[in-house]
Amino acid sequence: MSAAEKYVNQGHPTIEELIVEQGVVFPHDPRDLLGDFWPEGESIDDFIRAMREWRGHRNTDPAA
Repeated sequence: MSAAEKYVNQGHPTIEELIVEQGVVFPHDPRDLLGDFWPEGESIDDFIRAMREWRGHRNTDPAA
């Protein structure tokens, strides 16, 4: 019986069932969740400017 058939007959899976079914592995160290996506030498202003550019906002748009 597939997982889809099981849940049609028995209802939605529990979180624990989904974890086992999907093979989720949780990190033991929270530092493993930190991303390394922004160069250390660039400021928060550079980050905000890049985010606005990536989202397609114009610098003259007051709502951006």
